[in-house]
Amino acid sequence: MLLDTSTCVDLMRETARNQHGPARRAVEKLGDTRLYISLFSVCELNTGVALAGRRGEEQRRVSTLTQHLTVLYPDTAFAVLYGEAAAALLAAGTPIPTMDLLIGTTAKCYGLPVLTRDPVHFAAIPGLVVERY
Repeated sequence: MLLDTSTCVDLMRETARNQHGPARRAVEKLGDTRLYISLFSVCELNTGVALAGRRGEEQRRVSTLTQHLTVLYPDTAFAVLYGEAAAALLAAGTPIPTMDLLIGTTAKCYGLPVLTRDPVHFAAIPGLVVERY
């Protein structure tokens, strides 16, 4: 299961507040399922670090979360899938934000579903399995 950026942010917030919230419950339901994160989500999380008032604290949160996830990187096959998905969305008149397309294509390339709080953009990617919490 690939966790999208919103899921990661929710997990970090719930952990910081010592809450057993929806993201945490969704991940716990997965049991021993291996969890992944796209390099592009790591980039988004680090943008949050750079913008944070307490950068050190935010960096620790990101590091704590990502040490439990396997980071997935793009390759040539990814580039082909991305191009096909972007073209299909443009042809349909339904383009989505670039980062969501990059993250969704990562999941599709590795044959993984995406766990997200906000499935609208991901659901537009042809052939991508999306799970919402």
